Amino acid sequence: MDLIVMKMNPDIPGTCTLKDFDKQIELLSFSHGVAMQITGDISNTERTSGKPNHQDFTLTKYLDMSSPKLNEACCKGDNFSEVKITIGRNDKGTVLPIIVYTLKNVVISSVSVGGGSGDKPVETVTLNYNHITWDYHHQKAESSEAGHVETKWDLAMNTNA
Repeated sequence: MDLIVMKMNPDIPGTCTLKDFDKQIELLSFSHGVAMQITGDISNTERTSGKPNHQDFTLTKYLDMSSPKLNEACCKGDNFSEVKITIGRNDKGTVLPIIVYTLKNVVISSVSVGGGSGDKPVETVTLNYNHITWDYHHQKAESSEAGHVETKWDLAMNTNA
């Protein structure tokens, strides 16, 4: 991965200067997970599943110009209609997406910061959402796109509608 950036709507500007990603928030890492509750019957011959559990989307980033506004949005419980997180490769100045996560109806559930001597402070930001789209872009060896696979999940409706 050469690039992880986040675009928020309404906009909180960041420091990215790459073409097509100007003023987006640069990220260091991300983490996300989904889980399905599985229950076995008393004889362990059948299983039933429950509702999927989506973890908050967790991001780490250096403290930057977006930090005060992210903290303010968390304190106010601001709603972001859409947050797009792009993970990609930077090939000679052109970003080739690997996967794009699109979150809708997003609230910043936490912002925390830590640091020590010798490096810049690092923030951890968690996003809670009620709709997610996963859009994976398959790439050929010569760095061109070879198609993509997309799916989504609506937590409120508990469906991929």
